[in-house]
Amino acid sequence: MLEPHYLFTYGTLQEVEIQLQLFGKIIKGKEDTLIGYKIAEEKYQGIYPMLFNSKNRNDSIKGKIYKLSYSELEKADNYEGPDYKRIKVTLASGTKAWVYVGK
Repeated sequence: MLEPHYLFTYGTLQEVEIQLQLFGKIIKGKEDTLIGYKIAEEKYQGIYPMLFNSKNRNDSIKGKIYKLSYSELEKADNYEGPDYKRIKVTLASGTKAWVYVGK
């Protein structure tokens, strides 16, 4: 069996409509926190939030972590598009997860 992939989300991937459109189901997530990151004041296309590494441990982003298959993770990659990149981070819970940050 393949390892699950964990994805930390802080925006539209938490929305039921987006999950149904992308994955064909609602994915239940767990609350978690990403430390040392902030949401940029400027949003992508004026709508979508983008994270950046502030390198300040006092900064944090609350979000949800989802367990995805590799094919679901690829669907999320396609949804996020070329202006975001997926990087591996360690969350406050100790879970290692992917997260999308601005390029």
